[in-house]
Order: sequence, then structure tokens, then C-alpha cells
Amino acid sequence: MAFSLADSSQSKYQLTMHKNTQGQIRIIGGSHRSRLITVENQDDLRPTGSRIRETLFNWLGPNLSGWRVLDLFAGSGILGFEALSRGAQEVTFVDSSWRVIQQLRNNAKSLDFEPIKIVQSEALAFLQNTQLSYDLIFLDPPFADDALIPINVIMPDVTHPGSRIYREFAKQQQPPPLNTDYFACLKQKTSGQVNYQLWKRYE
Repeated sequence: MAFSLADSSQSKYQLTMHKNTQGQIRIIGGSHRSRLITVENQDDLRPTGSRIRETLFNWLGPNLSGWRVLDLFAGSGILGFEALSRGAQEVTFVDSSWRVIQQLRNNAKSLDFEPIKIVQSEALAFLQNTQLSYDLIFLDPPFADDALIPINVIMPDVTHPGSRIYREFAKQQQPPPLNTDYFACLKQKTSGQVNYQLWKRYE
């Protein structure tokens, strides 16, 4: 027996659960459109819903060819997989959960995506130690976490002119904006209980 949570303005994700405590989410665009990824059923795992993803990638454009992408707080990895499906050159998935990391590896193998980097690490520690800068960074931390506050400070160090940053957080949260000496908010929207924003570093 299975059940589904509809992706509506009241629901953050679309996830079909099964007896094995796993679910599936569909990639909605690009070369792997309609392919499914498997997701662990964990209380703190909140895959970004398809309607929000559609809006986000409309903002970004259909072709991410050549982009280096960081999916921080990767969770299901659906944002990173969507980027790969749209031609991203490389995606690094970072998550602190061993179970999540194993599932990301399984999904990457089944989808035959490459090149991919999958790193088990706390998000802040990863940012403090990476020597790379990214064209696009997804920031979707657990809603109970205030991780966006310390991460904001590091964003200029891991981006370059033209980089985009996507932020997703609960409607009742009010995280400080990114440093406006470096970044401008291009788009923002609310869907149900979720706020989401796209920022760009000045060129």
C-alpha cells in the first residue's frame, strides 16, 4: 500500500511512501525529465516540491551548461539532480547524514550522472575548507536550523561575480539577507509555508 503527499501551496514536497520507508521524487526537466530518485523517509528530510522547483529553474533558465553547482544540505539531492539534468558541468552534494549520503550515491549511480562529488560533512565546515567557488549554490537547511546566519558571512568567499545563490526557509523565519555589498536579490516568492529567493553576485 502506498500514499502520496500532494505538491500544493500547503505542502512542501511530493513524495510517494512505501512499506520500505522509502519514497520517490520525479525530476521535472532536462535530459532526465520524468526519471525518479529514491528518498529515505526521515522526519528532517524535506525535498523541495515540484512547483517550487519549476519556478526556480524558470528563474535560472533552461540551460546550466558549464556551471559548477553546490547542493549544500543536499538531503534528497533533488535540486542538484535537476541542475545536472539541465546540463550543469559538475555538482557537489554535501550532507551530514550517512544514510542520506548512501542514498545520494545510489541515485547518482542509477541515473548515470557524472561528474558528481558527494561529501559527508557539516555544511559550515565544508564551506570553511573548500578552495573552490561556485556558479550556483543551493541553500535549503532544516527549518529548525539557523544555519543561514553563519553561512551568509562565508558566501563571498565561495562565489564569484555572476554567481547565483538560492535560499529556501520557513515562512515564519526571518534570516538576515545576504551581504548587499556583494549580492542582490533577483527574485523571491512564498508558497504555502515556504519562502524562497534567488540572489546574484554583482558582476
